[in-house]
Amino acid sequence: MINLKAEVTSRGGVSDLLQAPGDAVLIQRGVPRWLIIKCPCGCGEEIPVNLDRRADKAWRLYRNATGLTLFPSVWRDTGCEAHFIIWRDQIVTFGGGASDNSPGRSLDLTELARRVLAAWPPRDLVSYVEVADQLGEIPWDVQEACFRLVAAGLMVEGKGQARGNFRKL
Repeated sequence: MINLKAEVTSRGGVSDLLQAPGDAVLIQRGVPRWLIIKCPCGCGEEIPVNLDRRADKAWRLYRNATGLTLFPSVWRDTGCEAHFIIWRDQIVTFGGGASDNSPGRSLDLTELARRVLAAWPPRDLVSYVEVADQLGEIPWDVQEACFRLVAAGLMVEGKGQARGNFRKL
């Protein structure tokens, strides 16, 4: 689980708050700027995640009654090379394949799946992120709804580089 230890206005003192894997601190000055995470792999590194789109590429932070979600995944290309997502306060790590403890497995997404199918553009393959943005939903939730719609024979997922894009049947 992600453990949000504090919300602060500057980086000073953040390291003292990050003791265990999954501990995190949110830096805000008017808007969320950074999420600093103690790497969930246990290597001890602190991972700064930019949340401020004005400062180049930025992740999206969602906070609601279901918990904290970060999109897209965090994939370190140095050090331990950890790859993980934060979804509904859960840290889902990736290794040889996706973890089976994904929060999406236990969600009731019936209503969301109906809304996703109704909102899906009538063209070829479309990214689940585009539809999540249109619906104002968490992308991971929409992706899980798409997987269920594929299993029900109502959508298909693209292959190769088109993976993560879906088409309504």
